Amino acid sequence: MNAQREYLRRHQKLEMRKSYSIALVTLLALLTLTVAVAGVERIANKFLLFVRVAQLYKQDPPRKIMMPLQVSKKEIANTWRAPRGANRLHEGQDIFAHRGTPTYSATRGYIYNIGQNELGGQTVSVIGSGGRIYYYAHFDSYAPGIAEGDYVTPLTVLGYVGTSGNAQGTPPHLHFGVYTPTGAINPLPLLTDRAEPEKPKRKGVRG
Repeated sequence: MNAQREYLRRHQKLEMRKSYSIALVTLLALLTLTVAVAGVERIANKFLLFVRVAQLYKQDPPRKIMMPLQVSKKEIANTWRAPRGANRLHEGQDIFAHRGTPTYSATRGYIYNIGQNELGGQTVSVIGSGGRIYYYAHFDSYAPGIAEGDYVTPLTVLGYVGTSGNAQGTPPHLHFGVYTPTGAINPLPLLTDRAEPEKPKRKGVRG
């Protein structure tokens, strides 16, 4: 009887080890498959963005673009090519607004990059017709749910005004830059005021 019990106990341990091994192999296979699928999806998304960008290069760039903030163009002090430090000139326009003010895309296009750097802090780059890149910097935070490759319009919120990057210690503002395939250009002549949002009508009031 003792020998039979010992045999059964060893047999049960062996079966349990086999079960654990099968479960481990299955889990590793699932993880490998998930990573592979995610990798393929990322590659496919990058390729799709590349195709879309190639199509944009064939189109003429817009002559006018929308103000990225609900701020009048008249309120912008022209800081294009103003000295910034010893060996740098300002390649854009600073648009001042309250912290947390929504920043919209100035034009139609695709989000080319979402990232952080020393000068711009939290930034978003959008590529539009003609291969122009529209650069938005110093965000306090990004708009929820935005991702590289997203199609955007002038109604798309990209982020919220802040002081990230080298803007710390300055009043909250958006650094807005426009880059062509041959270099930076002054955004100010391109900008047009954004239409005031319609105020909701009070109930019982006829328009």
